[in-house]
Amino acid sequence: MLWLTAVASAGVLRHALIVGANEGGGSLDALHYAEQDAQRMAEVLVELGGFDPAYVTVLYSPTVAELNQALSEHAIFAGSFDEDLFLLYYSGHADARGLRLASELYTFESLKSGVRAIPAEVKLGILDACRSGAITRLKGASVSAPFLEEQELAAEGEAWMTATSADESAQESDQLRGSFFTHYLISGLRGAADDGGDGSISLDEAYRYAFDRVVDHTGATSAGAQHPNFDFRLKGQGDLALTQVGSGHATLIIPAELAGDLLILKLPDRSPVAEVAKVAGRPVTLALPPGTYKLRLSLGRSIQEATVGLNDGARVTASSWGGVTVASGNSKGVPAGAGGVVVQDARELAMVGAQEGKQWFSAALNAPDYRHSPLIAGLASAGLPGAGQFYNGNWGRGALYMTGFSLFMGSSLIANEGRIQVGGSLTGPDVLRLTAMMLYGASVADAAWSTRRGEIYRPRKGVTLSTSVDWAIGQPWNQPAVAGVTLEVPLVRGLSLSVDRLGWTRTMENGDVVGQFGVGSRMDLYIDGEKLRPGFFGAVGLRVTTDPSLPEVSPVIGAGVNFRWYVTPRYFVQWEGRAESAGGPVQVQLGGGLGVHFGGAKK
Repeated sequence: MLWLTAVASAGVLRHALIVGANEGGGSLDALHYAEQDAQRMAEVLVELGGFDPAYVTVLYSPTVAELNQALSEHAIFAGSFDEDLFLLYYSGHADARGLRLASELYTFESLKSGVRAIPAEVKLGILDACRSGAITRLKGASVSAPFLEEQELAAEGEAWMTATSADESAQESDQLRGSFFTHYLISGLRGAADDGGDGSISLDEAYRYAFDRVVDHTGATSAGAQHPNFDFRLKGQGDLALTQVGSGHATLIIPAELAGDLLILKLPDRSPVAEVAKVAGRPVTLALPPGTYKLRLSLGRSIQEATVGLNDGARVTASSWGGVTVASGNSKGVPAGAGGVVVQDARELAMVGAQEGKQWFSAALNAPDYRHSPLIAGLASAGLPGAGQFYNGNWGRGALYMTGFSLFMGSSLIANEGRIQVGGSLTGPDVLRLTAMMLYGASVADAAWSTRRGEIYRPRKGVTLSTSVDWAIGQPWNQPAVAGVTLEVPLVRGLSLSVDRLGWTRTMENGDVVGQFGVGSRMDLYIDGEKLRPGFFGAVGLRVTTDPSLPEVSPVIGAGVNFRWYVTPRYFVQWEGRAESAGGPVQVQLGGGLGVHFGGAKK
């Protein structure tokens, strides 16, 4: 079986369009994990599949126009290389007609037409959505006639893999923190589907593993069993290899003598990473990112656990296991026969928690492996925006952060004659420096988080602390109208109460320094998405002007719109526009800021 790799323009390019959409519009309930599934799929394709990260596009909740634009861009990529493999992955809502992208419908016919317009030798489509099996009923797939030579692609044509048949619903699981289909497909791609033991996971192996596990685990759900479907129309010299276990940063070996269902949880948050249906008689090798993992092996009512730490380049055999007591009768809050892990008393529970906390702290600092340390990545970007991304190997993103910060900060210094003034704002005297500081904070947060993603989704409770600076339309651009710090407390999902723009702003009038102290309260009503949070607000407050001749106290009332983008689950940048009156004419202000989410329970 040939292995396809992304090489120079004269070689083979592996490129992908990965789409996750939680919102389906209309009466459809929002999904919890579709966008997270898309992120996980992109990671495994880059890590193990030979997909060039520069040519992997990830879209979250795109519009139809944005999806078409991305397909057009990949058609250009394909035309720039002699040979290529293109993969489309979609996780989200769908009906019998097509994909549901919020209020828009993207028909299966349009999707297939868009994919077929890409001049790639091999085109793969993977759909994790309700009734996505309908796409396998569409006819008209064309397969290129000639085989390619041994040095070229091992297969050519078109293949579609779907999470369901044409009349079934795809299901996601809170326990798995993702959909059944994507969870088992990724588990297979990480090595669980390797029937031949050669470390190469073919398209057929991945599909068969996902099919068996999805049917088995959805049979007892209220929605009933779902049956993944496929339409493979590939020709070539062997099964098409999707991933190579040996390409991973670290490998975990499950010995041949073990048998049972093995669940692998990433610490500290116990997020499921992979699941293996282990049979006795042959070992299983899994490719995993560096980190600390809890392994849970279940066979009947017997459960064994082990904890392993994987550094970059590690090859570890899981050989030390400990037994876990399983309830034989009813436990409070556990249905009869359901079973559950029993902790003897509060002291034992505290010891377990302390041990896992220690493991989390060690994994976060990652002292034994200085090539994958969130601390070093964050400090690198704190010293020079983009440096942490370079440390992580994210060269394109690092170059954007470094270039963007340098351009905006340099422009601000030139405009202000080189003066490092703050003008009453933590983020600078003008919109140029505000943008530079947004990029600075985003670079630090992204670098640390990307090295070891401890949290999968952002908190919904707790508080957010952010800076905010606004400029009045018609006023000097290098003198903010109002600046301060905002402390926000969510009341319920979609509604919050804040201490608004608490701080002091300095301006210049006729050569004199004029400062104003402000404080207010504000109520926000917003749409609480995973990455984006648009909304509108109303605010009231007081502003004290420290004019040398006559201090003045003015009541303030205003309203506006706010748009927040979460760079990581806890770090965000935001923009806003508001109209307000401070005892005089209404003033229109535009501005933004950056902030961090503290505390809070996970979704």
